Amino acid sequence: MIVTYAWEQRKLGECVTFLDTMRKPLKESDREKGIYPYYGASGIVDYVSDYIFDEELVLLSEDGANITDRNYPVCFLASGKYWVNNHAHVLKVNAENENNFICNSLERMDFTQYNSGMAMPKLNKDVCHNIPLFCPVYEEQKQIGDFFRHLDSLITLHQRK
Repeated sequence: MIVTYAWEQRKLGECVTFLDTMRKPLKESDREKGIYPYYGASGIVDYVSDYIFDEELVLLSEDGANITDRNYPVCFLASGKYWVNNHAHVLKVNAENENNFICNSLERMDFTQYNSGMAMPKLNKDVCHNIPLFCPVYEEQKQIGDFFRHLDSLITLHQRK
């Protein structure tokens, strides 16, 4: 017998802990070149000699035209040792949720209605806390997250060919 559970609507702030206070922006002139990725709003922008994080976390763009234009990912996973500047929210997924599921749910979202910027698009922390997500139980999130990881790996392999 297959048991399926209804997906619950939750607020992002119920699914993750924001680690934004740990971010540290570095002016380009202050960055010492190194091996650790330096993440900004749309991914890696440089490599530096030190790191602040050493675990897989979800990064969500905080500001920039990409929030509405969507030319690059708005949400992505960072793992290993890395540094994050103040242009990306740093999200630690709670134990009852799965990183890749939360990341893919956010990446597929239209953030236009959550934009709080006037001249430059912005996703402020208070607004992000209230973004609704539909979440199944952890095991189903894990299966969906693993499916997307496998799919991403296949896409990467095909792009290398």
